Amino acid sequence: MDRSINRDWQYCQDILPKVSRTFALNIEQLEGEILKTVLIGYLIFRIADTFEDNVCRSEDDKIVDLKNLSMIFEGDKDLSERLRLYESLKFRWKESSYEKNLIENGHRVLRCYFDLHGTYRKIIDPLVAASIGGMIKFKELKINRRDRVFQLNDIEELEDYCYYVAGIVGIMLTEIFCQRDGIKDIKSELERYQIHFGLALQFVNIIKDYEKDIARGWCFIPSTVTEKYKINLDDIGGLSVEQRQGMVKELSHHAVTYLDSTLKYIELLPLKEKSIRMFCIIPFVMAYNTLVKIIRAEGNKLSRKEVAYLLDRCNTYATSNSDLKNDYLRIRDSVIIW
Repeated sequence: MDRSINRDWQYCQDILPKVSRTFALNIEQLEGEILKTVLIGYLIFRIADTFEDNVCRSEDDKIVDLKNLSMIFEGDKDLSERLRLYESLKFRWKESSYEKNLIENGHRVLRCYFDLHGTYRKIIDPLVAASIGGMIKFKELKINRRDRVFQLNDIEELEDYCYYVAGIVGIMLTEIFCQRDGIKDIKSELERYQIHFGLALQFVNIIKDYEKDIARGWCFIPSTVTEKYKINLDDIGGLSVEQRQGMVKELSHHAVTYLDSTLKYIELLPLKEKSIRMFCIIPFVMAYNTLVKIIRAEGNKLSRKEVAYLLDRCNTYATSNSDLKNDYLRIRDSVIIW
């Protein structure tokens, strides 16, 4: 049994960078039980995202899949019951991808989930179920609106969607981090910013990937924004400079609000908790530097050289709030806010 669970843990560690190179960078900064818990928590949310996003199932079928997945995390089910419920979910569509591989090995993730202290399942279970419930809500909205491309109506609806797929992850992370004695005393302060932490990363991803999202039938750029700049979703690849800049500017202003909160969240984390600080600092620094490239029309991805440089800077920021704040504010005030 010990060898079996060790192989399951090895699988989870190996699949992480294949389904998300970005999150692998910061998760590998963590240590001990926190590392294991965040790794498994992330993979569970990634499984839900895969059922939400895959292109091999109809929207109606995906709602069924998500409801069945949610049942696994509702109530205090034991491992055998969860494995039984998960079994039929593993082969509902055919493709060849690392994400599909993760789905087919989800039982291994669940076994590792039960290798964690039960405290963590009490944290993660209801949050996963709530996140899936939000995904289902927006699937049903898409079906009811019957548009070729489902578009969110306004910023409030975008924030609602981002809460379910990212803000809830911020809640999970705070709950996990606060199991440590050095952090639990500041829990109420961290909770003020935890949702914005998730929203900041999600907003930058939406700005970065809007063309790919539209190609798969989803437009997270609200209609209030596209209408303001007379943007036609059928010609999203042919935007004028003014249209593109206007759209990016609208969403960037909101993203900056969430990035400001993320900075405050990080500043609260004790300097002695370097691994947790690194976990939070890396995606934050990558996000605001990616946003800068988008605003400057220099592409929407950081090069390997840029990532390597920023990772080195993150090591410095992990031991100095002032260095991190100065860098962020310098970029925010000179580039992001116009």
